[in-house]
Order: sequence, then structure tokens, then C-alpha cells
Amino acid sequence: MQRHFNYIILVFGTIQIMWSQNPNTEIAGFEYTTIPNVGDTGIEKYTLNLNLGKRFKKRGTIGVGVSYNYYDFMFNNASLDFDALSYENIHTIKSRFFFKYFINTTWSANVMFAPMLSSNFEGSLSHEDVIISSAVTLSKSWSNEKASSLFTFGIGFGTALGAPQLIPIVSFKKKVNETWSYSLGVPRTEMNYHFDSRHTLSTTASFNGLFGNISSTVDFQDLGSFVDTKLQYNSLDTSLDYTYRIQPNWTTIIKIGYSPWNQLKILDNENNEIYDFEPNSSLFIAMGLKFNLNK
Repeated sequence: MQRHFNYIILVFGTIQIMWSQNPNTEIAGFEYTTIPNVGDTGIEKYTLNLNLGKRFKKRGTIGVGVSYNYYDFMFNNASLDFDALSYENIHTIKSRFFFKYFINTTWSANVMFAPMLSSNFEGSLSHEDVIISSAVTLSKSWSNEKASSLFTFGIGFGTALGAPQLIPIVSFKKKVNETWSYSLGVPRTEMNYHFDSRHTLSTTASFNGLFGNISSTVDFQDLGSFVDTKLQYNSLDTSLDYTYRIQPNWTTIIKIGYSPWNQLKILDNENNEIYDFEPNSSLFIAMGLKFNLNK
């Protein structure tokens, strides 16, 4: 366990060294999500994000960030033929390194590299606990005095759709006016209505995923003992979000959502399915607090 804490300290130390004030960056955020019933399983999720960035003259921007997610799976009502204790708590620690290069006034290239630890941390760390997420995209922007648009396309690698795999990235963002804005694409779509500078109402749809390594040994009836199994959780989340800017630097958000599609499975260390919890659709509630340097 001491090794795990040393890794966390190293990541946060890197964040502090690269600190710079970027007026368009969300510096920190915390969010709590509760999903009371995914079939016979309840889920609670705690998320902490830190992000920093710096622009160099007119040609590029670099950013660095770290996020920590804690998942608490409650299998109290599930009828299982194995001990689910090892699957109840999953931790993910992701560090992010981002570079944006401005090709000209309207085109930019973006690269993100995001190594992640995802595990129940019950055994020694190994390559099975590591996932390398990444993304490479190009963006084209248009703007005038009243509106602006941004088209982004590229490819990513991550767990939003299940086991780590290539994921297409396509989005078109448009600020229609001071009141309306929207973003259409994969893996996230949203529409925003800004009542004023403090109050925003949004509808969102996004794919989300967890792929956590279970480093401890688990015994399955009729199958035997397994090490380094994986807990895979994926969902399509749709929600109605209310954002309130408490004061210039602090924002709170409340989400009420519905997930029409969920997956919750256990895989062996070769990603073959061992057990399917067969979750159904679910409601969820999330609330959070963010700090930024926006004026």
C-alpha cells in the first residue's frame, strides 16, 4: 500500500511543479454520483480532478492533469456463486498530458497521453493494473462577433466502450448566441441553455466506462481460481444538468440522469467473460463542485 501512496504523491507533485494560471482552465473539481439500482447492484462513485495549463506565445498550449475515481459496488441483493468482496472497491488514478499546436488561425492539432492505474489495489502492482489512454485529433474553428464553431475529429484509445480499445472521436461544437450552445458527437453530446452568466441548464448524453484489475485471487464455483480478473462497467448516460456559478471562481452542478444501457461483467486476464451481472437500465444522481480561474 505504501507504493500506492508514493505514486499518488509523485503525480500531485508533478502537478504543483507545472502550475500556471490559465483563465480558461478548470483547476479542480469534485463530484459524487449514486446509482441506487443497476439490476441487483448499487454503485457509488467519487471523483476528484485537477488540471493546469500554460500557453506558449501563439503556437501551442500544454496541459497536465490528474484524476482519482473511487467506485463502491454494493452487491448486497445479488445472488452470486463467488465471493464478490474483491470487486466491491475499485480505484483509478489517471495522469493526463495534453499538447495543442496551432497550425494557423483556424486549425489546430491535439495530442493527449493519459496513463492510468485501475485496480482494487489488494495485491502488488503489475502491468495488469496499467491502462494507457490516449487521443490524437485535429480541430477546425470558425467565429464571428456573435457565434463560434469548432469541429474536431480523430481517434482515441480508452475504456469508454468496454475493454481498452480504439474509439472514434468526432464532435461539432457551436455557440449559437449568448443563450444557446451545443456539442454533437461521440463519445459526448450536449445542449446548453444559459439563463445568464450564473445559471445554465444542459442535456447531455455520453459513454462512460471502468475497466479495473482485480489483483487478488478469486474462487469461482465450477470454474476454479483466477488472478488478475477484470471488472468491466460501461454505460450510456443521459442527464439533465443544472450549473450554478456561486461566484466567479466556484461553480456547483447537479445532475439527474438515466442510463438506458449498462454493462457489468467479470472477465479473466485474457478478457474472456466469466460472469455477467446482466444489469438493467438505471437512474442516477450526481452533484459536484468546481474551481476555476474564469473571470
